[in-house]
Amino acid sequence: MTRCRRSLLVLPTAAALILLSGCGDDAPEGDAPASSPATAGETTVAPEGESGSDQQADLEFEDQSGDGSSVVVDTVSAPQGGFVVVTAEGADAPLGSVQVQVGTTDDVQVPLDTPLTASTDLTATLVADTDGDGAFDPTADEAVPEPISGDDSSDDASDDTDVVDDGAAYSLG
Repeated sequence: MTRCRRSLLVLPTAAALILLSGCGDDAPEGDAPASSPATAGETTVAPEGESGSDQQADLEFEDQSGDGSSVVVDTVSAPQGGFVVVTAEGADAPLGSVQVQVGTTDDVQVPLDTPLTASTDLTATLVADTDGDGAFDPTADEAVPEPISGDDSSDDASDDTDVVDDGAAYSLG
């Protein structure tokens, strides 16, 4: 009878060990767990209709001067990862773009693919990474809509678009 009791005690213990071994991390001992896009410093895209944070989308782009190779957007508040895209007044093709992470970032430098050769008015626009590939694609990625507010006295009140953008005069010099 003692032999029978020992067998009955060993059986549940062995079953428990088998079950617990399936609950562990798949990484071999000593390896760090795989990082997620958010912890690896990559831009993440929230499912459609959701944002990565509760913050309002916004950007501030002030008048500036320089050598024409880049511009600086003063502040970018992005509720989801995306891009800041700079265009010249009256042009549809972007002059340059840079990826931005979720959150507020100051002094975002946007390199221009083709340097400016004359002073001009520019527009900086916040664009969502709509296709989620981490690269700006003007045919796939869409401008972020302006947040809805009860106050129509925003800085862009004269702007007839409904996207997050801001204009600035750029002077060579």
